[in-house]
Amino acid sequence: MNKSVQTVMKTAAIGAVLGTAAGAAMSAGQHKTGQMKKKAAKAMKTVGHTFDTISRMM
Repeated sequence: MNKSVQTVMKTAAIGAVLGTAAGAAMSAGQHKTGQMKKKAAKAMKTVGHTFDTISRMM
């Protein structure tokens, strides 16, 4: 009985560590995705302004 309790505790501890690591990795990935979207939107806006300026010059 003692070994089975140790096995369950070890498995629970490993699961908690892996779950925490996975959660941290997922939140970091979402943060980077959000930053990439903001940067892409800003770049598209800049390109749009550039084309507007060029068209006004013509």
